[in-house]
Amino acid sequence: MENQNTHIDKDTFLAQWLEGNLSDKELKNRITEADYNFYLKLRKGLHTSDKLNASTQHSFNKIQQKIANKKTPIFKLYPVRWSIGIAASIFFLFGLFSILGNNDIIYETNFGETKTITLLDDSQVILNSKSTIVFNENNWKKSRQLTLDGEAYFKVEKGNTFTVNTNNGSVTVLGTQFNVNSKNDFFDVVCYEGKVSVSSESSEHILQSTQRIRKVNGNPSESSATQLSKPTWIDGESTFKSVPIRYVITALENQYNIKIDSESIDDSTVFSGSFPHDNLNIALITVFDALNMKYNKNDNRNIKLRY
Repeated sequence: MENQNTHIDKDTFLAQWLEGNLSDKELKNRITEADYNFYLKLRKGLHTSDKLNASTQHSFNKIQQKIANKKTPIFKLYPVRWSIGIAASIFFLFGLFSILGNNDIIYETNFGETKTITLLDDSQVILNSKSTIVFNENNWKKSRQLTLDGEAYFKVEKGNTFTVNTNNGSVTVLGTQFNVNSKNDFFDVVCYEGKVSVSSESSEHILQSTQRIRKVNGNPSESSATQLSKPTWIDGESTFKSVPIRYVITALENQYNIKIDSESIDDSTVFSGSFPHDNLNIALITVFDALNMKYNKNDNRNIKLRY
């Protein structure tokens, strides 16, 4: 009886989560880590559903409607039927999106959030805001590979090759500390300890400690050096050196959950400097006053730039 109640509770949490009545953090605190990762894959499948054809989309809409209609009073009257309905929906969704992999583990961060993750080989990953990593649990021992979207700092245990794949290129190491930032057409890799190999469609580089490589907007990779022992964003401050302002704006948006309208400015203007993660007003002053840009705060979340 206890197992049946636990199963029903998990179904209740899933329905509330899909309806938006339960946050990711609340869901994670109420179920196991394995169930949480399983539910993340379901949500990713739902988000991907826009790419499906119309007939399949209609099926998805029906399933989501069934889940949304499962209110507490119905649960009390028909617990078995309600539970079977949710289970059937889970089976259909998970089967349809099996391309995600049965053992894919997903970690992601929200606006202004960082997260420290210990991988299966005791390597550590610190995720910056609005970033995601995905790796396959079953294949980890054979091939230590993960996929990154966003920015992360890696402390890799020595062992077999460790590879970080991004849409801009791949970073491969044996054991070292390095930072990878890959967002849209921005790719930046910094080696803080050891040695890393960076490969993209157009070039390959070997980075030693303190060296970095950057590729912006499809332009050839540029090499430089850093005097830092680790990325500053880990300690609550984002630092940039000769970075186009549009990428700094994205970093501001990701940290503070704001929207910045930069249509009236030259968004290729280069910025060097830092901004804090704990005070929006100081962050805006630090970045835009240095570039002689003015800004209007229409409300707390929308900002318009001008000269």
